[in-house]
Amino acid sequence: MAERAETLDWQAVPADAWHALAQAAGTANPFYAPAAVAACVDLPEAARPRVLLVWQGETLIGALPITTRRARGLALCVENWDQRVRALGEPLLLAGAEAAFWRAGLPLLARMPGQYLRLSALDADSAGTRALLAVLGEQGRPYYRTRDYGRAVLHGGVSSAEHAAEHVRGKVLKEHRRLRARLNDRGALLFERLTADEPVEAWIDALFALEQTGWKGREGVAAAADPATERCFRRLLRAAHAEGTLDFHRMSVGGQAIAMLANLERGDEAFQLKIAYDEDWGSFSPGVLIEMEYLAYALDRRGLARVDSCARAGHPMIDRIWPERRRIVSLAVPFDNAFSRLLCLGSDRWRTRRARASTSPIPQGTPA
Repeated sequence: MAERAETLDWQAVPADAWHALAQAAGTANPFYAPAAVAACVDLPEAARPRVLLVWQGETLIGALPITTRRARGLALCVENWDQRVRALGEPLLLAGAEAAFWRAGLPLLARMPGQYLRLSALDADSAGTRALLAVLGEQGRPYYRTRDYGRAVLHGGVSSAEHAAEHVRGKVLKEHRRLRARLNDRGALLFERLTADEPVEAWIDALFALEQTGWKGREGVAAAADPATERCFRRLLRAAHAEGTLDFHRMSVGGQAIAMLANLERGDEAFQLKIAYDEDWGSFSPGVLIEMEYLAYALDRRGLARVDSCARAGHPMIDRIWPERRRIVSLAVPFDNAFSRLLCLGSDRWRTRRARASTSPIPQGTPA
């Protein structure tokens, strides 16, 4: 059956089909589920997205929110929808339909305003990315990596004790036990999880308040730093709680919350959305302790296959206790015309020269 591709305004996409695809996608991506798009669409930097849809008969096999990036009124590129909350740019694709999605979708993307296709925050090893590169190879079309890094992930298949024995030094584990004992001396140390029938609003308020006490609050990038960001996160957390995909943890001492962690779950995978702790308790490493407690929950109780930290590369805390990496890449794909190819090739050469210049040793005798 031939595939049919179309683009629709995000509000015109059949909601049931989109939601079902988000639940069944071979590579999970909660950031492109309909509830997440609806929650984040009012962010200042979030252009109103359209969604590339590919159908096989009545079955939606792929969906990718897209926009045209513009500068001074000029259309620069077509790109997968990006904003501050999105940690993964993978399209939602039915397993086995990845190549069909790209074969049907690429020609339609080329007809949108823009000089080339930019796909950011892809999983380099996902079935969707491998299929994209295979289709481009079939068509003799180049592509360029504009970013390539690894971020911390937690893989399942082992117990938390096995993970700790392999990846966390015994001296560090002993220090964690000492810190927990010291916290217990201050009051009852509790690790709790929000239940499905418990109201979520008080937990959201506490999470935002904790975040405001730290560097994000001081630098104005916390969830509650501006009304649009606060609305976005509240909508996202409420929607996830309503559909049963919010995994919310709290660490408290003597009834006072000192660290919280909010995750979005999709099947046997989870994505860390927010972590916050009270800096007045910083000497007790509450962020590390709640992550270690969550590690035991994810591996021993939930049996998750993978947890994506959604952290930046080189994160000073999570990288130490989650040593495995998910490779994240961004690609520039020229459209099938000479101008687009030359533009992308020139940009790639400029990036290469700049990278070499930044890593070149300073010649002897050159002033620093």
